[in-house]
Amino acid sequence: MLFDSLYELTHKFMFESRLVAAGAAVVFSFIASMLLFPSYIKKLQKMQFISELTDSGTQRQPVMPAGILFLVIISISVMLFARMNSYMISALAIYVFFSLIGAVDDVAKVINKGRLARGQISKEEYMYKADGISGTLRLSLYLLISLAVAGAAYKFIPGINGHITIPFFSIEKYFPYMVAWIFIPFMALVIAVMANGVNFTDGFDTLAGVPLITCLLFVGLISYVSSHAGWSSYLRIPCLPGLLELLPLIGAAVGTLLAFLWFNSPPSSIIMGDSGSIGLGGLVGILFIFVKAEWYLPIIGFIFIIEFASSFLQIGWYKLTKKRLFRMAPIHHHFQIYMREAGYYGGEMNIKSKIAWRFHILSVILLVVGVILFLKVR
Repeated sequence: MLFDSLYELTHKFMFESRLVAAGAAVVFSFIASMLLFPSYIKKLQKMQFISELTDSGTQRQPVMPAGILFLVIISISVMLFARMNSYMISALAIYVFFSLIGAVDDVAKVINKGRLARGQISKEEYMYKADGISGTLRLSLYLLISLAVAGAAYKFIPGINGHITIPFFSIEKYFPYMVAWIFIPFMALVIAVMANGVNFTDGFDTLAGVPLITCLLFVGLISYVSSHAGWSSYLRIPCLPGLLELLPLIGAAVGTLLAFLWFNSPPSSIIMGDSGSIGLGGLVGILFIFVKAEWYLPIIGFIFIIEFASSFLQIGWYKLTKKRLFRMAPIHHHFQIYMREAGYYGGEMNIKSKIAWRFHILSVILLVVGVILFLKVR
C-alpha cells in the first residue's frame, strides 16, 4: 500500500496513522471522482445509459448510473491507503458482489429501454423486464452471499462472536449473546435489509446520498473509538482493535459520495443506480455489524429502514386487503403524492427537493442522537 511504502521511506508516523490514511482516502476519492465523473457521464450518454421512463413512456433523460465508477474509485483508494485484514476482506466481498448484482440490473434496464425505443417490445413487456434479476432471485442472492460472508466472518474474526450491544446498556451490565445458528442469519438479514433499504431510498436526487454519509460517519467514529482499549473501557463499549483498518474504506466511500452529490444535485446529471445503492447499502449493513451497532441501525439508518418497511408493508397489506396502506411506496413517494395533491410548493421539482432536504436534516439529527446514545447513554 502507498502509505506503508511512504512510511518505510520516511519513517514519519503520519503515514502509519489510519486516521491520516482515512483523510487521504476522502480527499483522493473526492478529487478522482470530480475528475472522472464528467467524462464518465459523457461516455454513458453516448452509450444511451438513460434514466427511468416518464409516464408517457417516450421521453428519456440523459441520467446514468454511477455505481460502477463508485466501485472503481473506492477499490483504487483501498489499494492505496488501506491494509487488508479479515474485516476489510469481508466488507469488500459484500460491497463488490452486491455492486455487481446491481450492475446487472443497470445494464438490463439500458438494454430493454433500447428495445422499447426501437419498438421491439411493448411498454407492458418492458415493465416486466426492467430489472435484469427478478426480485425473488435478487433477494436470494443477497441472502446467500451475506450468509457466506457472515459465516466466514464468524469463524475467522474474533470480534464477530455473537455478542451484540443494546441501546441504553453498557456491556458490563448487559451484553447478550446469540448462538451461531441465530447470529449468522441475523447478520445476513441486516445486510440484505440495508441493501434493499438504500435501493428503495434512491428515488429522488440526493435522497440516499446524505443518509449514507451519516451512516458511514457513525461507523467510522465508532471504529476509531472501539480500536483503542482505553477509550472503549471508559465508554463501556466493546474493544475491537482490527476495526481501525476499516477507516480508509469508509473514507473512500464518503469522498466518492460527496463528489457524487456535486453531480446529483437537482437537476441531476447522474444517478446512483442499483450498482451504487445496493453495493453501498450492503457495505453499510456489514459495517454496522462489525462495530456491534446492529440495533442502532433503526436510529442512524432510520431513513433506509422506514423506506424498506413502507415497501414491505404496502405489499403485505395489499395482498391481505386489496387496499393500499400508503398512497405509494416507498414512503418518499407517499409524501410526494400528498404534497402534489395538496398543491404545495408549486411544482414537482420543488416537492422533491423539499422531501429530500427534510430527509437530509433528519439524517443529521439522528446521527447526533445515535452517537450520543452509543457512546454516552449507557
